[in-house]
Amino acid sequence: MDTRQQENFTLLCRRFKWKCTPQRMAVYECVAENCCHPDVDSVWATVRAKLPTVTRESVYRILNEFAGHGLIWRLDHVASARYDSNTAPHGHFICENCGTITDFALNNDVSSFADTVPGEVRHMEIRFTGLCESCKTGQLPE
Repeated sequence: MDTRQQENFTLLCRRFKWKCTPQRMAVYECVAENCCHPDVDSVWATVRAKLPTVTRESVYRILNEFAGHGLIWRLDHVASARYDSNTAPHGHFICENCGTITDFALNNDVSSFADTVPGEVRHMEIRFTGLCESCKTGQLPE
């Protein structure tokens, strides 16, 4: 993690009144540098390579803490919860065969849909499912 990311993380810890622990720092670093929507076990394996004593439960708690404060998104209703460090508006395409999740840009301002919802919108997600190009053509995904 570069110095700028460390400073940003330290500021986030102060803002949310969290202790700036090595475990939180390692989870933050893993998710911030990962664009493949990792699940808790993938994050745990990466963090455990740096901090061998970290537990899966700690990683899971930290991920949900980050998601609860809007630092990452938690994608539910896939095989297992996945986490996304890209909190800017975008959509997801999920391959029903291999499980790959791919981000895609939204061409229109979909936030206008929020105006028709009878309540306060805190999160909106656009998700499509189907077969990715690799699975559709019978090639192994990258």
